[in-house]
Amino acid sequence: MSLEAQHDGLRLTAPKQVRAETFTPDADQQQVLDLAPGHGAVLVLGGPGTGRSTLAVEYAARRIEAGLDPSRLLVLAPTRQASARLRDALSVRLDQAGRGTRAATPVRTWAAYAFDLIRRARTAGFLPTVERTPRLLSGAEQDTVIAELLETYASGERGGPDWPEDLSEAVATRGFRKEVRELIDRTSEYGIEPGQLEDLGGQYRRPEWTAAAVLLQDYRDRLDLGMSEAFDPAGLITTASRLLEDFPELLDAERGSLPVLVIDDLQEATPAVHRLIRVLATGQDVIATASPDTVVQGFRGARPDLVRDYPECLATAQRPGRTLTLTTGHRMGGGVLAAWQRVARRIPALPGTLALRQELLPAPPEPSLEVKATVHVVASPPHEQLLVLQQVLHLHHRGGVPLGDMAVIARSGPLVAELGRYLEAEGIPVNRSVTDTVLKTEPAVTPLLSLLRTVSTPAGEPDSVLDLDRALWLAGGSYGGATALHLRQLRQRLLQGERADGGTRSSTELLLQAFEDPEALADHPVPGAGVLRIARMVSAGRAAAADPAATAETVLWALWAASDRPARWEREAVTGTGPASRRADRDLDAVVGLFQAAERYVDQFPGASPLAFADYMEAQDLPMDSLASTAVQEWSVSVVTPASAAGREWDVVIIAGLQDGIWPNTRLRGQLLGATDLADVAQGKTTRMDHRSRLAEVRQDELRSFATAVSRARKRVIGIAVSSENHQPSDFLDLVEPWRDVENERPLTDVPRPLTAGALVAGLRRELEQEATTGRQERSQEPGTVAVAGVTGHGTAPAGPDPADDVGPPARVREAASALSRLADEGIRGADPANWWGLLPLSTEQPLVDTALTAVPVSPSRVESALKSPLNWFIYQAGGQAGTTQAQSIGTFIHAIAERHPDGPAEALLAELERRLPDLGLEPGWEAERVAADAQRMIGYFVGYLRQMEQDGRSRVAVEHQFHQELERDGLRVQINGIIDRLEKDAEGRPYVVDLKTGKRTPSNDELQELPQLGVYQAAIAAGALPAEDFVRPTEPGGAALVQLRTTNKSVKIQGQPALGPGQQWAIEQIFTAARAMIGPRYLAIHGGADNPGCALPAICPIHSNGRQTTEWHR
Repeated sequence: MSLEAQHDGLRLTAPKQVRAETFTPDADQQQVLDLAPGHGAVLVLGGPGTGRSTLAVEYAARRIEAGLDPSRLLVLAPTRQASARLRDALSVRLDQAGRGTRAATPVRTWAAYAFDLIRRARTAGFLPTVERTPRLLSGAEQDTVIAELLETYASGERGGPDWPEDLSEAVATRGFRKEVRELIDRTSEYGIEPGQLEDLGGQYRRPEWTAAAVLLQDYRDRLDLGMSEAFDPAGLITTASRLLEDFPELLDAERGSLPVLVIDDLQEATPAVHRLIRVLATGQDVIATASPDTVVQGFRGARPDLVRDYPECLATAQRPGRTLTLTTGHRMGGGVLAAWQRVARRIPALPGTLALRQELLPAPPEPSLEVKATVHVVASPPHEQLLVLQQVLHLHHRGGVPLGDMAVIARSGPLVAELGRYLEAEGIPVNRSVTDTVLKTEPAVTPLLSLLRTVSTPAGEPDSVLDLDRALWLAGGSYGGATALHLRQLRQRLLQGERADGGTRSSTELLLQAFEDPEALADHPVPGAGVLRIARMVSAGRAAAADPAATAETVLWALWAASDRPARWEREAVTGTGPASRRADRDLDAVVGLFQAAERYVDQFPGASPLAFADYMEAQDLPMDSLASTAVQEWSVSVVTPASAAGREWDVVIIAGLQDGIWPNTRLRGQLLGATDLADVAQGKTTRMDHRSRLAEVRQDELRSFATAVSRARKRVIGIAVSSENHQPSDFLDLVEPWRDVENERPLTDVPRPLTAGALVAGLRRELEQEATTGRQERSQEPGTVAVAGVTGHGTAPAGPDPADDVGPPARVREAASALSRLADEGIRGADPANWWGLLPLSTEQPLVDTALTAVPVSPSRVESALKSPLNWFIYQAGGQAGTTQAQSIGTFIHAIAERHPDGPAEALLAELERRLPDLGLEPGWEAERVAADAQRMIGYFVGYLRQMEQDGRSRVAVEHQFHQELERDGLRVQINGIIDRLEKDAEGRPYVVDLKTGKRTPSNDELQELPQLGVYQAAIAAGALPAEDFVRPTEPGGAALVQLRTTNKSVKIQGQPALGPGQQWAIEQIFTAARAMIGPRYLAIHGGADNPGCALPAICPIHSNGRQTTEWHR
């Protein structure tokens, strides 16, 4: 899917081309095709794979070929996907015969037909109260209306239902809204008005019905007043039926214009659909196909048991009905058919349908893949995912099964999404529809909605600016693309620039400002790229939102166009390969869906603000019904639910999640508000079903959906279950492949290593590494290349062992090397030794600093690190330090407050603390309270220091004072660059250095005497680093001190270092010793022992017991 970066329309990929196949009917199918016009209603029963849908298409095509105008034929299917497949097949069939076009194929869902009937009825004047063009209310929109009503009740804006006390805690939950939707659907389906629902509540002592009647009335009032043209799916069908029943002239016209009806998958019809078909189709020529044992719409109220009433209910004296049965299988091989029959036998058979199971013949065998049904039990959900991956790859690479001929079926949408993400992460192309997901959760959509809210919110309101969490999330998301390292570097550089300009803002304040001001990032093109992209989107979005005519569409387009993602994602989707290409394709599909939703919203709610659309989308907790086409990938594995799998077939079907509670899930639906009981009452049932009977009904629904999943396989079905402390395999597993050993449980499957490219490369490299670590000689190649057991950086393998070696590598090693060479030639990641860490030559052997050209830069705070361990110093300088801890963040926080109010008083310092505390981003709670208490304690110690300073006769000269001083000794120049926390003047007019410490470590008195950091400050002062005008004796340091603000003492702890005398050289010695250690290119690791707990970098330290080199060779 692609979306052009111009607002002149969408460019969609071409639809999937249906392969034209010659249809040869079997004997049972021929009976249907031989029916003469005027045959009346015919019910065609057949199990899965008997060609019911193919027969329906062929029947329709032959009637058209016989002269029937396509506009006088109606083909009905249960879902949009099913109708699309029938439409494509009929189009191809008619094209083969030189008849018709795609637009002429009369295929619709029953909801689409009802919608079209209502639209035409309105035009004809049968619906005077509907002023605007009718439209379908999506499930997500319905959920939003219900949520808004419940919210107004909770806020007290209007009087609400008097819910029973045991429901009061549930009213605010998403699950309660789902129960309300189900109840409303049942009232729409059976034509129950609010007053009737209230009466039924009293009659059957159901207070929840009485309360729900109030909500139902408000719900319908809301639709009548604000959306009279909107019909929910259940109400749509009922309204269409009522129109035909109430207006005979409309019914006569409809029957006259549609003398032939073809209905596929009648077992998926709800009672409302059955009502519509009976009104419309009585006395017409009707072909209705059904498979009562394979039902996936049971959760929507499908009633396969009502199929038994056909075709008698459609018959007339002139056109009696009849039933025909298909018994020849064209899909399932023997082993798969046997598995399906085991499942079907658990489902109560409808009268006259038992033969569908017993007499169904398997499809003819094919030699390409053994036909069978197998199961596996694994130890955990991760093992289940791994086994799915392994089976897909094994069948593809070893069994020759195309990825497009495999499907993974799981019962629930969340499990489908999880398995899909896992397979995609492992490089498997996955075919999923964007309509199966909630749009607002898509990674390409969520940031756009967040930014839409920001730029559309009036200035001054909280959502009008980005907070830190949202800003960082946007910068690191699909549109920003920044890494944590980029953001850290950007914050550091922004802070450095702020301090250089004399500013006092924190890095958080500077970063948030950058999101509003793209110009602030001009000097930081690399680390600031992600933030700059978001900043440009914010700027473009604000400009679009400021237009008085702004709509959700125009503002979203401004955001999208400013993101630079349109061209990049289209390029990756069209010309790229692998997971990145598939991700780009899915992201584009999601954005297309978002723009389609925005367009629809603007059409439905003229004048609504962009902010209202953001609220609307964020309230959607259900998948949006989208007409936006998405790219079809025949070369990808389908990961689907049973509902999405219905009507489709694959060579191999893997059914995952066969655990108790997952499949079957026997949780009773519609019980909280009694929606199921209400349906029973509406159907005239006088006896309330007990709990056991309800469970039996639900289990039958689960078996029908499971039967559907099993029957999607042509050659192989594989069931997978998890058996662990928290998961138990369901008995559905035994229906796929029975377990005969009653004494023992089914053993766990040892999951083989999947045949991924990464796993193959890893295994081959492990083989070579084992060769290298057992004493084999490295094999040399031409100068400039690195060879390991025969694999070179050029991706070629030598013809044989080097004669210079006493013994060549074993054959398995040579084979591994040859295989890696082949993989490297194909560009497989990690196969080429040129990219192996540890085998690359050193990037440089030049020193870090060319002392002939420049001075060695030295920081006072890093001299001690360079003296103690040059390796630690270098790794830190190269960016190898750990992330900022909370303690370090608080330390920076306290320094900023002390800098802002260097002289106090305590009240100003505490007020500044209170103002800045939210910058730490801590959630309210005990941790935030502890941090605040610690910060207040440190502020108290700082105030105590200020009093002590005055008592000692010193005064403040500067805070955060930057200085630079060059020293030279024995031809080596050193540039000292530092910042002094507090620069003070003692009673004699000498400089005095104070360094504020917020860490827990305090040096001993002996260490303090020659502490490097303070010594560097004093040496720099003695060399003339400070301005003379601020001091009487500017080159005579008066001493230095560490002020410990995190002390546990009752008073502040001040650790003073004596003044550096004229003849003392220890500080100078430390500076130049550290400088020489910093030059490189080799850096020593120095510490107290192999297990020294004080080692800052044990993982890479060569003398620590935990240390490892990138590659180790053992000779």
